[in-house]
Amino acid sequence: MASRRWLIPITASIALLSASVSPVQAAPSVKIAIAYDVGGRGDRSENDAVAMGVDLAKKNLKLTALDIREMVTDGSEKDRSRRLRFLANAGYSTIIAVGSGYEKAVSTVSLEFPDLNFAIIDNGNISNLNVESLIFDTQQGAYLAGVLAAIASKSNKIGFLGDVTFVTSPAQAAAFTQGAKSIKPKISVVVNIPVTNSPAIGIATMHSAGVDVLYSNWITNSSLLDSVIALNTKKEPLKLIGVLPDQYWLQSSRSKGILIGAFTKHLESAAYDAIWYATKGQTLGDVLSTNPNIYGKLYSVNEAGIGMALTGDGQAYSALIKSVSSLLKAGKVKIASF
Repeated sequence: MASRRWLIPITASIALLSASVSPVQAAPSVKIAIAYDVGGRGDRSENDAVAMGVDLAKKNLKLTALDIREMVTDGSEKDRSRRLRFLANAGYSTIIAVGSGYEKAVSTVSLEFPDLNFAIIDNGNISNLNVESLIFDTQQGAYLAGVLAAIASKSNKIGFLGDVTFVTSPAQAAAFTQGAKSIKPKISVVVNIPVTNSPAIGIATMHSAGVDVLYSNWITNSSLLDSVIALNTKKEPLKLIGVLPDQYWLQSSRSKGILIGAFTKHLESAAYDAIWYATKGQTLGDVLSTNPNIYGKLYSVNEAGIGMALTGDGQAYSALIKSVSSLLKAGKVKIASF
């Protein structure tokens, strides 16, 4: 298995799973397939996070390579669909796809095989009855990022830079603002959701306006990190809050000194759950939305499905983040709908 050296450890939920789930006797005969995105194991991103859950499931549920087959796409739409069809025809009763790149392929192939179960991790756009969407509460993550940004800001000006390819970016911006103002009601929040393929101009504009802490869900490329590093100076600092495991470049040592935290989605928990339910012949059938109906599970702070990992200067605010997380878990904070 590829070595994983995370700058911010995301294995906490794996430890919790290991402590709470006792190894069982040999599982009933199952055929489960994992369709990794480009790169597969060793990508230090979504695939590696899912692989952690797969490995723990193998250990706890006593599964072997005969029970779980792992495949990697080359990234083309044709290849994604071809691999899913191969797995379906090969008798795999549960097929788990990693990431939004599989959205079109899963939507199409799941209709061709209505008697099989499909799951897609980190995508909630497929309404087919035999597809489970395992998604993460990005608004809770943005709210926590807003809290961290507000308390860490010295200029009382913070920013949200959203990835325009995500339809949820406006809602995340609203949650980020709400979280920040819960700490500092008069703090200035600058929102920028650029339509270009580079965030550099937007970041520079915010920084010139006095923003000293930035949260971004930008995943297209590492230009986000490059821009923040270039603008960060001792006289006019700029700190970053990111998203893991999506922004794989945050694992680089280059982020040291500017990264104070990251909204962390525990894809390993979703992978483990999907496998566990498959071995029991069950599915995660919560209704996530209606019109259209989306089924699956939303991971939140409640089951440690998401969190805010702190690093660098951000570690000084661990008590506050823990306190706010507890309030969210207890339902004492209601994030406004958008």
